[in-house]
Amino acid sequence: MMFLLSHLLLLFFLAAQVDPFDFFFNMIFGAFGLFFILFIVIFVSIFIFVFYIICKSMRRSAQSLSPASIPATVNSHHERRVVRESLPAECPECDAPLKYNEVKWVGPRRAECPYCGNVVDLEETVVTESY
Repeated sequence: MMFLLSHLLLLFFLAAQVDPFDFFFNMIFGAFGLFFILFIVIFVSIFIFVFYIICKSMRRSAQSLSPASIPATVNSHHERRVVRESLPAECPECDAPLKYNEVKWVGPRRAECPYCGNVVDLEETVVTESY
């Protein structure tokens, strides 16, 4: 089919004694060809304009989200305070090492030193954890 069409066009050009370049040039820049080119130019211009407007608005929104423009809040992250109780590493009286499994517990927060018998209270430490 394509072969037949190409041969028919060749015969048309030979019969009319028309230069193919001149024929296609007139077809492109003729009345309908000119409208086609103007349509493409207008379409590309509108596309570039819309693309510019979208990029401009995205740039504005990105600048409005910069860290400098966001107001600082009191707690920008979650924090919690935890009170931890621990046995001192050494007895304050005799400087002997204290271990949980070796001391005698005399109360919920009190232990007796196995070396000197001194009663030691657990140390409280306040820790702030962030998450």
